[in-house]
Amino acid sequence: MAQILNPDTTSGAARRSAFEIRMDILRVAAEGCTKPTLIMYQSNTSWIVLRKNLEALIAAGFMIESVVGSRTAYSITDRGVGVLRAYRNLVYLTSS
Repeated sequence: MAQILNPDTTSGAARRSAFEIRMDILRVAAEGCTKPTLIMYQSNTSWIVLRKNLEALIAAGFMIESVVGSRTAYSITDRGVGVLRAYRNLVYLTSS
């Protein structure tokens, strides 16, 4: 009950929102990671969570999927770079 009334006293780390997870995936892709497994590790997500969020980011036009043979690669689009830049700016402005 105390945690409901005073959320600052929670033990452990706070969970990331779906939006924060998607921004982490975009960040990793912007840093040059294209392989899905590396994106999963560097964005600290599970495979299921990564797939769901990649689908949403692709549908929104923030990332593209390229399949060559049996390899799948993901890259961030110009629109995704713009969203990531706006997010970083918002985080910077609200942390000051």
